[in-house]
Amino acid sequence: MADGRDEEQVSGTLTIDRLGRLGDGMGQVGGETVHVPFTLPGEVVEAGGKGSRRRLEGVLEPSSDRIDPVCHHFGTCGGCQIQHMAHPSYLAWKRGLIVEALAREGLDIEPEPVVSFVAEGNFGLRRRAVFTCLRAGGKVLFGFSQRQANRIVNVEECPVLVPAIVEKIAELRQIASLFLPRKGSLKVAVLACENGLDIAIEGPAANDKSVQQAISTAIEMDAARLSHNGETLIETRRPVLMAGLAQVTPPPGGFVQAVRQAEQKMAELATAHLAGCTKAADLFAGHGGFALRLAQTMPVHAVESDSAALAALDRAWRETGGRLMPVTHERRDLYRAPITMKELEQFDGVVFDPPRAGAEAQSHELAKSGVRRIVAISCNPGTLARDLLILVDGGYRITSVTPIDQFVFSHHLEAVALLERDASYR
Repeated sequence: MADGRDEEQVSGTLTIDRLGRLGDGMGQVGGETVHVPFTLPGEVVEAGGKGSRRRLEGVLEPSSDRIDPVCHHFGTCGGCQIQHMAHPSYLAWKRGLIVEALAREGLDIEPEPVVSFVAEGNFGLRRRAVFTCLRAGGKVLFGFSQRQANRIVNVEECPVLVPAIVEKIAELRQIASLFLPRKGSLKVAVLACENGLDIAIEGPAANDKSVQQAISTAIEMDAARLSHNGETLIETRRPVLMAGLAQVTPPPGGFVQAVRQAEQKMAELATAHLAGCTKAADLFAGHGGFALRLAQTMPVHAVESDSAALAALDRAWRETGGRLMPVTHERRDLYRAPITMKELEQFDGVVFDPPRAGAEAQSHELAKSGVRRIVAISCNPGTLARDLLILVDGGYRITSVTPIDQFVFSHHLEAVALLERDASYR
């Protein structure tokens, strides 16, 4: 007969001494490090469970940084990890994420303070969200994944989203339900454009009646576009995002920087650093958020693997009517076929903004090149630090690293690193 003590769930008191990279408090139990969510450094808490991950059962001695969460879904919804911490200390913790990542690679650079766009308690800045919709019994659930569980939190509010999305949650749930199969789920990507919501459904096909009902609801809520699996069902007007002088219509469900102000700040840092360059390359260019802004002062070559994103970039550039410098583009998988040292000879400025995996192969080519100035942008401090080390070993000098809190209340952190070729190298 098995010893039941192996399955025993125990409770105990411990002191939290620091926050981990994912926002959980960390403390010591029997000489081993354990993680307790929703706790803060200096707190004495009661935690239950076993192993390295424990559940919070009570805060016995709260930190002076502890505040009330701004959302009643906090603690169950997995979208936010750290609404319970005073904002100045929260920003210090976030800055520590990039400090730690750089230090692990031995990079001696002190990051700038975190750029935050939160003002007077206004957190509703995120213009893009991906909801999950599924059936649970006779109820349609529409929301985000529950923390550490394969379940959906049925959201009624979300303080980090722009009001234009929050105000239409009921209508979005209704549209999603019309495509929802009896079993399984679907995704709904919603983007608040300059001129209305762009709604992209990904999931099984619906019958004609349901599609017509969805179109009617989209019209009634004054959505700009409704698409299903990349096919436009109704477009009352072209959804547009501004990229400098250009108006971009992103492909349905395509990648977009989550916060408009964050994209603008990143673009400002990039354009200022590359000022004076004669020609730039925008690698992992997407639909041209950086390329189209850089083209106000220099020719740009945009490289991206997504053909729909490149088509959106090209259309936006052409519609500026000659107000921008030439923007050429190339479809290319930069993970398998990075721009080579030889190909980089035509550029004296480069900006790259890869997915979370980073740009290791491309960084090796850049490190061998003579490109004068580089802007490295990333949403992953770890892979950014790795890529920066490659460039530094190749003779580049980091002039600044600016962390940007694009994903408020989460452990995700955007950062912009500026580099220049060390003239004394070689």
